[in-house]
Amino acid sequence: MRFFGFLVIACFTATLQAQSFKGSIDSGKTTFNYQIKLAQIESQTRAFFSSLAMNAYEIPCQNTTFDKDSLKFYVISDYYTYKYIFLPQNRKFNGHLKIYSNETEQLLNSFETELIPDNIAETDLIEQQELTFVSNNLKLHGTLWKPKVPMNKGLLFVTSSQGNDRSGTNAEAQYFADLGYTVFNYDKRGTGKSEGDWQSETIEELSSDDINALEFFSTISAIPLSNIGIKGSSQGGIKIPYILSKIPDLGFGISISCPSGSLMESDLNYWKNLNFDQFGEANIDQALIVQKAGYDYIAGNINYDSLLEIKNESSKEDWFRHIWIPEKDVQRDYKLNFSGLPYFEKINQPVMVIQGLSDEIIPMNSYKTIEKAIIKSNSNNYKVITLKNTSHSMMYVNNEFPYFQLLTPDYLLVITEWLKTIEAR
Repeated sequence: MRFFGFLVIACFTATLQAQSFKGSIDSGKTTFNYQIKLAQIESQTRAFFSSLAMNAYEIPCQNTTFDKDSLKFYVISDYYTYKYIFLPQNRKFNGHLKIYSNETEQLLNSFETELIPDNIAETDLIEQQELTFVSNNLKLHGTLWKPKVPMNKGLLFVTSSQGNDRSGTNAEAQYFADLGYTVFNYDKRGTGKSEGDWQSETIEELSSDDINALEFFSTISAIPLSNIGIKGSSQGGIKIPYILSKIPDLGFGISISCPSGSLMESDLNYWKNLNFDQFGEANIDQALIVQKAGYDYIAGNINYDSLLEIKNESSKEDWFRHIWIPEKDVQRDYKLNFSGLPYFEKINQPVMVIQGLSDEIIPMNSYKTIEKAIIKSNSNNYKVITLKNTSHSMMYVNNEFPYFQLLTPDYLLVITEWLKTIEAR
């Protein structure tokens, strides 16, 4: 999960020593905190933005300037521009945030905010160590997060979908390191600094990188596999039961936004939810059959002649122009056929499953189907949690405060409480 696709552009003007500031935004019952870190890099002042509530960790800002009269920076998303303006007052900055529509440039809202020094001693900071390991003849890059008060427990973030690198899990990595967990996250093959190509690989092949990462993590941290857990979301979540079944000695697993069926079923469910209004109730089922044929071809389940046959049966329908038919030479993606459901029945470790009830990607009843599978397993400590008003990425669906994507407040809390039951064993 990346920092919700934001480009952060900050402007400050003067030379500063490395320092950190903290601030907050309040709107009605909603409050979230953020941090700005200023540092000297290659004789230039650079700014970095962090917010656990926004799943952001030290997102680099650009074009940093600062003068004696003001401190300003902009955050630009797909839909909004966030303009922060601060005036120095003693050792803090008083200011406000203005939010503009990118489409109309209209001012949508404004909030008062301030930055105050965040006096964190260097000795209190989580130590991060950049490491590389080899998996399937590829050099993969990762980060070891060392807690100040370790409890000989480890957590590894398995890689997720698309081209997401480890930065998407950095905020949570720090959170769990603060709890005392030694944490390891890494760039999936073909992302970030890691070698290889993720697009052409199967889930089993990508999971082998996770398994190799676990062995490497256990060795360098001197933490036994029985004290290490794994956590993954979406495509990462679907890998959790598979990896647990392959390494019975692992301590536990946390699966977030995991579909009960195949990845293709999730993609088609999302496609249906996204396009229902466009096709209408009368046509959506037939349109879904045609679109599924396109996905089946990509997944290697049918040949191109079969795809064209299904296409031609509906090509004269008015709605057909909204269907995506892949070219014959499109890159295949066999990951679409993978389902983690059978592996939930094979696990023996504690496992936690979390699903947001506003998730438009995975089927709504996924958590119920998964729980039925876990009941058949030898796991004697499992928890299936649903979170209201929560999206696929665990973001809170809040119509009263739509300008920022914030993690659902209970998300990390329910994980933390469940982990205490593991730690007590």
